[in-house]
Parts: sequence; structure tokens; C-alpha cells
Amino acid sequence: MMTIHETEAGAADVEEGLVRNDQAPNAYIVSGEWPSAELSPDAPIGAHVGQEIARRLKAAMETRELTHRGLAERSGLGWRTVGRVLLGDVYPDVATLARLEQALDIEIYPTRWHRQLQQGSSES
Repeated sequence: MMTIHETEAGAADVEEGLVRNDQAPNAYIVSGEWPSAELSPDAPIGAHVGQEIARRLKAAMETRELTHRGLAERSGLGWRTVGRVLLGDVYPDVATLARLEQALDIEIYPTRWHRQLQQGSSES
């Protein structure tokens, strides 16, 4: 997975599985274990979305009694890719999400997640 973005200077910048200048989703953990860990209050929305994707993916795999390799076979992805998404090491790209959703026949991407995060922060 490669993400291409422009730096502040305008030059193209490529980082494997990362978004802009954000760190990997799991880099924002303040306590607990991924994917149920508490994230830093300043964690970008992408880290929260990555965490929810990992939660949903993990739950679906447990329900179906699938291993990383089993899901990789079903989805046509590499088992390392599946593992990196589950561990929060990368932000999965759209093609990866589509393959995982198709393989598991569920929605993994948390639509309208930004609204839930906004509601949660306004209640604090």
C-alpha cells in the first residue's frame, strides 16, 4: 500500500501505509492494547477510523473463526497486509477495504464516524 501526498513544500511524498504526516494509528495509544486501547486526545480522526476498522475486522474474523492467512486467502490480500491493518500499523487503502468487506460480507469502514467523535468530544 502506498499513499502519495504533497509536503508543505509541494513536493510529492510517498509513505507506505501512512496518511500525510500522521503516524500509524497505533502510535496514538495512551493506554491499553490495540484495537481497544484509549487513543491520545490529539490523535487525528484517521487514527480513530483505523482503530474502528481493526475492531470490526477482528470481530468479524473471530465470528468466522478466520486466521490472518484464512482472511488473506479469502480476500486475495497478503497475510502481512491483513496483519498490519489489524495491528494498526497502517491506514488501509480503499482497495484493501473493499476486498476485506467483500471477503467478509460486512461493512468495515465506519461511515459517519466523524460525527460520533464530535458528539463524544462535545459531551466531555
